[in-house]
Amino acid sequence: MSAASTIDLLRAFGGAKLEPDAVAECQSICQTFDLSTSELFIRWQTFLINQHGGDVSIQPTRERLLQVRGLVQQEQERKLSSQRRGPHASHAIKLSRNKERTHYDKTSVEGLLQGMVSGSQREPPTTPQSTKRAGLLKANASVNRNRAMFSPATPSVFAEPSPSAIRFSSRTTMGRTEDSLHSELPPLVLASDRPPVAVQNLVDKTAEAVEVSSDENDNVDSEKSAAVARSATKRMRYMFEKTGTRTEVVNRRIERMAIETKTKYKIEALANPTYAHQVDVTAVGRILNINLEEGQTATPLTSESLVLETSRRLGNGRRTPLDVRATPSFSLFPGQIVAIEGKNLKGTEFLVSQFRPLPRLPHPCIGERPDALPPFNATVAAGPYTLSDNFEYEPLSVLVDHVLAASPSVVFLLGPFVSEGHPMIRDGLVDMLPEEIFCAKISPHLSRLREGLSPASLIYLIPSADDLCCPYVSFPQPQYSRETLQQMGVPEGIESLDNPAQVSVNGVVFGISNIDILFHLVKEEVSRLPALSDRLPRLAWHLIEQRHFYPLSPPPADCAGVLASQDTRLRMQTMPDVLITPSQLKPFVRAHGNVALLNPGLSSRGLAGGTFAKLSVHPQTSAEPSGAVLGNPQKAYPASFTSVDIVRI
Repeated sequence: MSAASTIDLLRAFGGAKLEPDAVAECQSICQTFDLSTSELFIRWQTFLINQHGGDVSIQPTRERLLQVRGLVQQEQERKLSSQRRGPHASHAIKLSRNKERTHYDKTSVEGLLQGMVSGSQREPPTTPQSTKRAGLLKANASVNRNRAMFSPATPSVFAEPSPSAIRFSSRTTMGRTEDSLHSELPPLVLASDRPPVAVQNLVDKTAEAVEVSSDENDNVDSEKSAAVARSATKRMRYMFEKTGTRTEVVNRRIERMAIETKTKYKIEALANPTYAHQVDVTAVGRILNINLEEGQTATPLTSESLVLETSRRLGNGRRTPLDVRATPSFSLFPGQIVAIEGKNLKGTEFLVSQFRPLPRLPHPCIGERPDALPPFNATVAAGPYTLSDNFEYEPLSVLVDHVLAASPSVVFLLGPFVSEGHPMIRDGLVDMLPEEIFCAKISPHLSRLREGLSPASLIYLIPSADDLCCPYVSFPQPQYSRETLQQMGVPEGIESLDNPAQVSVNGVVFGISNIDILFHLVKEEVSRLPALSDRLPRLAWHLIEQRHFYPLSPPPADCAGVLASQDTRLRMQTMPDVLITPSQLKPFVRAHGNVALLNPGLSSRGLAGGTFAKLSVHPQTSAEPSGAVLGNPQKAYPASFTSVDIVRI
């Protein structure tokens, strides 16, 4: 570059102070990349906007110009890469919303985060039409898979539907009842002009504090309790937990159950099971797997690996092995709070003679409730809602047809709506944000559902830890925010609930836990002649006994983190009349202990349709023919006159 070009360079930078080394670097950049002084100045302005917020007072030093050189070099490399692809690839590039976005890969967390960050800078879609040609599912050239792919505003790439879609449309099991409860009750017929159901959220947000149980021997630090109460009402945050928080929550759970047990059985004082006792005593603690303490994380719980952990007050937090060889009946899992009776002859092992039933939450019958229970019907369904080889959501479309035909008073739709476990997402074949998939494929069905139902009918969406549309990947989860619902194109008149949710519908209490706790428990439970012999309902009953929506501890490695700091959201506030725990295990519905235990199943199972549940709460007089308490409806419970059908999609 000549001396005159140096003058042009100084003029282009507006008289900025350029040191000799900075001038030399500018000349080198212009010569290397064939740039004029005005083009170099444009790159410098872009650098200031992106890195320093457009602060023009920053001087072009050699160090900053070296960063500009790197940006110019990246720009040149992108141009060369685009030219090497040739004209035949230009059309495929235009089909993507962002041609520089890397495909999601199940082994690349970094790739997923980069895609989310780059996508978050774009304007969120408001309607399916706003996505235009964007967001196609692009096939990987190295994988020859016959899968149906779609674009939100254009027809499917393939002219014909996928083989699984053809099989789904020709299925013969649609509408078949897989399981039922109180099928002898007559069908519930409601008037078309019925009033809306009264729904109340039983989790009081203002009083949501971590309860510190105490008795006459317990000193409670009131200042510490107040601080914990204030923190419990804050917005949910994960990845901020301390080890001390978890131990404190476990200690309080044991203490609460110990006080309840002592009151129920009128025991003067509970014993320390780690001490030697020559006579039978009663103790309360938590079941653990000794193999986990030895690092054998893959070894399940057995009757020989049982350990009881005490609270700090009852046993200084110490642990003692349990001998259950003389115990006639039990059903145990890691993390379970138990009341045991037996003796510890040498102080080394506690010989269990029996496991005492834990006290339950108060459960008033119909006559003890303040208001009457108007009849209503409900529909419960859980995701995923699409087949595993496409994103056409055929099962969801059929589900909406069923709901419109039944016209229920309330509809609970549980996630995941866009599952992270979908094979096409795991294999990196999706070039579309989860919110865009929801807006393009799910929101139209929700709009049809909202428009087809009576304005008095209520529709609730409940998130899932496996749902990519929910920013909270831990459990529990808050409800979808209004901004998220608008971004996903959810129509007005559809609300959201927390996960887990505890709501009262016309006085009937629903407990809904949208995490596969049953599947997690089935791999960890060890039992011998349990009181409830049917295993699947017994797994659900564990939640009732423990008063907790996720009593298993520790959770499986592939499970979302369970937040101990939000334990108040996981505790049952009252005894539910209907407990809903969707699981990939076999769907079932059973009435046990005046509670209806329901697993509605999944709406889609791989390449086939799944199941959903139709529930009807009948008038109280209907309890007599179903064998209610001595024929007196006022002594009955809602589960006595609640009929449930699990229907095949």
